[in-house]
Amino acid sequence: MRKEVIAIDGGKICSLPRAQQRIGEHLQRMPAEDADLDAALGRVAFADITAEKPVPAFAESTRDGYVLPPCDPGNGARGFRIVDEIAAGRVQPVERLAPGTACRIMTGGVVPAGSERVVPHEQCVEQDGRVTVPEHLLQARASYIRQAGSEIARGERLVGEGVRLQGEHLELLSSCGMHAVTVAARPAVGYFCTGSELKTIAAGLENGQKVSSNSFLMAGILPSYGVSLKDFGIAGDTFEEISAVFARAGEWHGDVMVSTGGMGPGKYDLVEKAFLAAGGVVFFTGLAMRPGRSILFGKLGRTLFFGLPGPPYAVRTLLHALVGPALLAMQGVKQTGPKKMEAYLLHPLEVKHHEVLQLKDGVLVLSGGRCGVRLAGRLESPNCHILLHPGCSWYGEGELIEVHLVGDPLIS
Repeated sequence: MRKEVIAIDGGKICSLPRAQQRIGEHLQRMPAEDADLDAALGRVAFADITAEKPVPAFAESTRDGYVLPPCDPGNGARGFRIVDEIAAGRVQPVERLAPGTACRIMTGGVVPAGSERVVPHEQCVEQDGRVTVPEHLLQARASYIRQAGSEIARGERLVGEGVRLQGEHLELLSSCGMHAVTVAARPAVGYFCTGSELKTIAAGLENGQKVSSNSFLMAGILPSYGVSLKDFGIAGDTFEEISAVFARAGEWHGDVMVSTGGMGPGKYDLVEKAFLAAGGVVFFTGLAMRPGRSILFGKLGRTLFFGLPGPPYAVRTLLHALVGPALLAMQGVKQTGPKKMEAYLLHPLEVKHHEVLQLKDGVLVLSGGRCGVRLAGRLESPNCHILLHPGCSWYGEGELIEVHLVGDPLIS
């Protein structure tokens, strides 16, 4: 059997690492904007976020009990006159306690200035407006007072630059008095599908026509990378229709444009021709990888363009391997690629086209107390890519194999 020979990195065909490098050379960092905390989930911190207030913001009690002023322990229990009560959430401050007095306090209540300790109520005796405190509590090391700033100091870094904000971050930021944060603006991403046979669901189908399923695929995957989307619809397989979409994209001035279909060597594969006619600059036109033999990366004005092939499995793979990481990098995320790991292959695997890197849809599972991976079934949703490296035609069952997790970029 004749082996296919592909010249890479010397022209328009790139290895996957070289393609990722070339894409990175043309990325522009998104500008900063402010986002209210309740709208910041999934946004990327533009710079380090520091605490505006300490945590806790005031000295607070960690127990229900009685707060006491400084006192010298004597022999035996001591009695204190109860002068007030401090519930959690009380705003009105309590004056500094005089010697021999105490104040009831609940967990989370503000400790009066100068107070020495809180003693748990279940270890004391209250009667006739006085509380008797055992001597050992007056000598105990535990004060049951959490001092202001003991957990987080004012100005302490809470979230690093380039981190995607998750629920735990928002809880932390809100506890430090944050109402809004500075984040990277969302990349404006447009997409369209090519194919004269493609129709929307609403249009109905006639013989020979198909639903544009890639439209749903891109509308489902791209938002998970923190972008705002614009659907440019479906373009038929004519130079005029595809050129019209590029003309609209040029007027739109978005950050990234993605297309599917029209990228092969066939008569009706006209995306590259229309892109060049619109004034686009091509950086590469293929990967030494399956899928990815026919893919275009270039620039139209200020807009980066990814021309992807038509098969949905190829679109999904390349969105996760190339487009998604580029979108995260534009927002300042430091680690943009999928999480890499090794897993035990759950079945033998023969590779027919082993001249180039292949990414296969896989399902990562726990099997026998260890991570195993198998090829995804025809109707299964993959959660990883299995990497089949050039030159290897056979992988045995139980062999350790490289996988890249996909499906949710937050796992990066």
